[in-house]
Amino acid sequence: MKERYLVSAISAVTLLAGCGQSGQESTAGGETPKPVVVSVECPPANDDGIIEMQEGLSAKVMSNGYGRVAEDGDLVGVHADLWVYDDTQPENKGAKVWSSGGVDPFEFQLGADGFIKGWSPGITCMHLGEKRELVIAPALAYGERGNPPVPPNATLLYELELVTLQSP
Repeated sequence: MKERYLVSAISAVTLLAGCGQSGQESTAGGETPKPVVVSVECPPANDDGIIEMQEGLSAKVMSNGYGRVAEDGDLVGVHADLWVYDDTQPENKGAKVWSSGGVDPFEFQLGADGFIKGWSPGITCMHLGEKRELVIAPALAYGERGNPPVPPNATLLYELELVTLQSP
């Protein structure tokens, strides 16, 4: 486990050192490396600090991160807590459904199938260390079928922290 944290720390330092610089593409035979330009279009926050990612998916940055942003194909690790969205409850947090536990991050590849439709787009554009609140409409979550204990047609509220970020 210490090795994984060491690798994460080294990756973070490497990302910080290269922040704002283009990457280098390795070539065989001693050729001059060619710059690799990575560009992710990230929507801006509105006056209320809400980022409308797409219809049915919004985010609010709770605390800023650093380095480059997460993009499709990256291997990411998040600490996550999930509630059923309920606008009659404090902070809109209805029944708590799930938590990653805050010790070992929940790891997955952004853009991979197997998650609800709003999951990867909601994490895309997060910076390492960023904490974000996602609100995901039923159409981008479990829809009409639900997924017990998530009831049918439930809007989801996630609190996420991006704790690891690696290029594929």
